[in-house]
Formats: sequence, C-alpha cells, structure tokens
Amino acid sequence: MRRREEEKLKREEEEARKLAEEEQKKKEEAEAAKKEAVENSNTGLGVLPGDVCSAKNDDVCQAETLNSVIDSDTADETIAKAQKDWEDLRKSLEEERERLKEEVAGWEEYRQNEVRLADQRSQDAERRLKEASELEQKAAVESELVSALSAEMRAKFEDLKGENNALKERILLLESGLSKKLDSLSSELKELKKQVEEEPESTVDTSTTNVKEVQDMISKSLKLYAADEVGMPDYALESSGAVVFTIGETEPYTRDTPWMGVFGISIWRSCKTPRLAIQKDNSPGNCWSFSGDKGSLTIQLSAQVFPEYFTIDHIPLELAPNGNASSAPNHFRVLGLDYGNAPKGHVLGNYEFTEFPIQTFAVQQNPYEKYFRFVKVEILSNHGNKDYTCLYRFRVHGRPHDTDSYNG
Repeated sequence: MRRREEEKLKREEEEARKLAEEEQKKKEEAEAAKKEAVENSNTGLGVLPGDVCSAKNDDVCQAETLNSVIDSDTADETIAKAQKDWEDLRKSLEEERERLKEEVAGWEEYRQNEVRLADQRSQDAERRLKEASELEQKAAVESELVSALSAEMRAKFEDLKGENNALKERILLLESGLSKKLDSLSSELKELKKQVEEEPESTVDTSTTNVKEVQDMISKSLKLYAADEVGMPDYALESSGAVVFTIGETEPYTRDTPWMGVFGISIWRSCKTPRLAIQKDNSPGNCWSFSGDKGSLTIQLSAQVFPEYFTIDHIPLELAPNGNASSAPNHFRVLGLDYGNAPKGHVLGNYEFTEFPIQTFAVQQNPYEKYFRFVKVEILSNHGNKDYTCLYRFRVHGRPHDTDSYNG
C-alpha cells in the first residue's frame, strides 16, 4: 500500500514537472514574441519613407504596428496567467504532497499496529497451544490415575469380599457353637431340674435359700450388665451430652476408607470420625482410626466429674476380620484437663489394654481430688499394626459434681 502511494506521488510530481517545463517554454516563447513585437514596433515607428513602410501605404503600416503592440500586451497577460496557474499548481501539489505524506504515515502506523497485533495473536496461539498440550497431558495422567485407582478399588473390593465371606463363615461357626452350647446347657438345666424335683422336700433348706430372691438378683444383674456391659454410667458418651473437643495433631487414617464421588467419579476418601470413639455402636470396622500407633483424643464430658474408672472397648477377636487385634490400643495414659486446650494436664494413670473385648481401669492418682470437665486419652502404642490404630470406644466413669447436669 505504501509503495503504491509513493509511486502515485512520483507520477504526479513528474506530471507537475512536465507541466512546469511546458509553461516555462510558453513563457520563453511569449517573452521572445514580446521582444520581437517591441522591436518591430520601434522599427515601424521610426522608418523613413524609403524604408519598409515605404512599400506600403501608411494605413497598412500603422495597422500592423498596432497589432504588434496588441500581441505584446496579450503575451504579458498570458505570461501572468501562466505564472499564476503555475503558483496555484505548485501550491496544490505541495498540499497534495503533504496530504499523501500524512496518509502514508497513517498507513505505516496501521501496518505497525497490524504487525504488533499479529505478533500478539501468534503469542496467544502458542500459549493456548501449550496450555492445551498441558491439559491433554494432565488428562492423560488423570485417566491413568483413575484406571489405577479403579483397579485398586476392584482388588480391594475382592479382598473385602473374601474377608466378608470369611467373617460370615466365622459367624456361622460361632452361631453353631453357641447353639450347641445352649443345647448342652439346656440339657444340663433339665437334668438339674429333674434331680431337684426327685429330691425329698426335707433336703431343701428354705430358711436360708429363697429361690425367688436369687432369681431376682440374677435378673437385676443381667439387666444392669446388658445396659452398658460394665454397670457404670459413661460420662464420655455422646448421646448423653459429651462431645469430641479436639484430636490435636493426630492424622486420620484414610487409605483403606471408601472413596466418595460425584456422578460416578471418585473425588475424595471419607474418614472415620473420632465421634465413633464416644458412641455405643461397636460393630466391626465402626471405630475411629488414625495413622500410626500414636494419637490423642480430648473429650468434653457431659458433666463435671470426679473420675474413678476408665474403660476401653474393642471387638472380640472372633469377630475381627483378620482374626487378631493388632490395631487395638496397647499402652495409653489418661489426663484430666482444666480446660479444653490446656497445654498440660493432670496424669490420672498409665495403662495397658490386654483383655479383649472390654477392660476397665481404676484411676491411679488424683492427688488434688479434682473434678474435670475435659479428659484426654493419649494412645502411646498398639498391638503391632504399623499402619493404623483403631479406638472403638473410650468411657469415663465417676461421680458427677452436679448430678442434675448429667442427662443419662
């Protein structure tokens, strides 16, 4: 575009130059004509009767002289007009030249802007291409990860399915054993009843034995045991008002927990909440699990309590999926706290959990005979599992400072 404008400007300048040359030539011819006319005029006016005009009559000679003067005046006007036209043309050409310069400058600026925009578009295209390549690589990696996780989940599902089948077989064996045991006890009970009925009435000492009272005592004890298996109120029970205050720096265990997903795509793993440790449901697997063999749990009790006993629950070995209790807590200690996030606590005892599935421990020390609203249990080791530890339930027993504050 710029080259065409420059060529056009050169052509116009060339035409203007030729026009100027033609005007200059006309001007020179007019000057020469004028000069000749003046010379002829002077010669005509000063001739003698025997000169040029002598061959002509005076009227013709005077007429020719007058025509020469008129032609000289017309040449002057033509020259003046040509000069004016030349000046106008030159001025017009200068204006056109300036306009063309401005137009060429505008086109040059437009071209530079277009080049700059083209460079920017090229850079944007390269950047988008790079981002698309990265996204494609990321999608490929995610696809491989999803495939690997799917395979791992399928393998885990098969393992769990096998463990579930093994657990079902154990439960069936236990049920069969319990049935046989009940049948045996029923037979023994019938035999005993038959022997009692066959004995003479004189051999029964009714003064020292009251069968109904014994039955009532046994029934009461069984009801008390069935209520919570230890026969003592649990002030760390969530349904009675206790809450988990903090687990500190304990890391939850999520590797073997199920994946949560949206529209069939696995997004994150669920984790076992520490609230399970202060709930009654001790079904296999329904425990608070944390990584490693060390962790802590701070509980806000349902009342201000003078602690007397602690109880730890685990599932029976017969119901454990792998047949052992390697993930159960082993060594642990319990502290009473003045407030929830107290940096230090009052050590109430150090213990070892070895009697499955339930073991109760007496408070070893409380020198200041304090009542506590917050209790912290620190798990120091487990029974050999290097990956995780499971706490099914932790209980606190004692005397509440204000019996009305306990909701049990």
